[in-house]
Amino acid sequence: MKFSAMQHKKAEYVQQLQAIFQENGGNSATFYAVVQYLFEELIVDWSRAVEDLQQENATLRRGMDARQSLHRDARTAALEQARTYAEELVTANEELEAANEMLNSQNEELTLAQKIAVMERERYYELFDAAPEGYLVTDGSGRIFEANRTAGALLAIHKESLIGRNLLNFARAGSRARLEVMMVRAIRGEERQTFEADLLPLMERPAHVSMSIVPVRLGENMEPSLRWMIQDISDRKQTEEALRRLNREVEAARDEANLYVDILTHDIRNTENVSNLYAELLVDSLEGEGARHMANLQRSIRRSIEILENVSTIRLIHRTVSELRSVDLDVAIQDAVEGYSQSTIRYEGTHHRVLADDLLLVIFNNLIGNAVKHGDPGVGITIRVEEEGESVCVSVEDTGPGVPDSEKEAIFHRYEQKKRGVGEGLGLYLVQILVRRYGGRIWVEDRVPGCPEEGAAFLLTLRKAV
Repeated sequence: MKFSAMQHKKAEYVQQLQAIFQENGGNSATFYAVVQYLFEELIVDWSRAVEDLQQENATLRRGMDARQSLHRDARTAALEQARTYAEELVTANEELEAANEMLNSQNEELTLAQKIAVMERERYYELFDAAPEGYLVTDGSGRIFEANRTAGALLAIHKESLIGRNLLNFARAGSRARLEVMMVRAIRGEERQTFEADLLPLMERPAHVSMSIVPVRLGENMEPSLRWMIQDISDRKQTEEALRRLNREVEAARDEANLYVDILTHDIRNTENVSNLYAELLVDSLEGEGARHMANLQRSIRRSIEILENVSTIRLIHRTVSELRSVDLDVAIQDAVEGYSQSTIRYEGTHHRVLADDLLLVIFNNLIGNAVKHGDPGVGITIRVEEEGESVCVSVEDTGPGVPDSEKEAIFHRYEQKKRGVGEGLGLYLVQILVRRYGGRIWVEDRVPGCPEEGAAFLLTLRKAV
């Protein structure tokens, strides 16, 4: 722009020179002065133009530098952004490869899961088809969709031929209404329906079955299908009926036997009591050998009466079930001691109450009687009661012949093992039954530890009453 202005200025100077030259008629001095003036003006203009050009050049250079700087910054930013994009692209590519590997792995797992699912489905159908129970799948009206072989065998028709038939058509008249009610309950969403019914297989005898129905819904708006499990229990019902008949017969026979035993026990006890009465009357009138024989007879009669009482007590235990209650232990022991007033018995009393019933007295009667029977006439008996936590321990000690170590366990089982004489072992067997009935235990020890010949100590535990 400045250069064009100078060109225009130059053209103006030339025009002025031409005009001056024509006006002065070629006067060289004037022309020279004018030329010199114009030349000086021209030099000034040229100097200004050069300065302006220099300034414009500097401005242009600064602009160029600024543009170059901006270009460099933009290029640097672009390179940095491109580098960032490249790094992100590499990361994205790595993530894509990882995702691809994961997808491949998941695809392999899915393929494996599909294979397993197919195998499990096949296995399910094998189990379904070979199950010992009959399985059916029906709609809400009873129309059969699926059936296994057992169901086909139960209904006497091939399982494939069951498809499309209605299960209700196989029900006996008295069972059809029950099946319909159970189906309605199942469809309403009630719990598993289990019941018994009678079915009519084709060309076969009726079958009594146990049936279970479970509803299965495949969608919220879809009608549920019904899963049926059917078991033929005809043989079981026949066995149960036979068992009931047998139980009735056994109960009748037991009642008859109990009646005979009651009659015999009652009549024999009465006869024994009469015999014992006459024996007591005769024993005072006899002397010598006859008196001894009569005394032996009297002891035998009393032994027989004792056996009958034990048998009656055992039968009473097995025939009745009484609730345990709080019983005064001291009263039971005192009553037993009074029955043996001629024996030397030491007992200091107790304040404990235990869980038992009216037969508690029998325990101490038998233990004291056992000591008197096996000991000599002067046998000493000591009864002690000690507290042991929630129980009390009662010991009945005697100075009799004692119990050998080899007999300490078997002595309570002689009656069960039949290692006895007439009535022998029955008393201790009865004691053991009662102690167990009360939730305790019984055992025998040496009265003097390590010296069986010094007498026996029978120990038993009873639960304290709250």
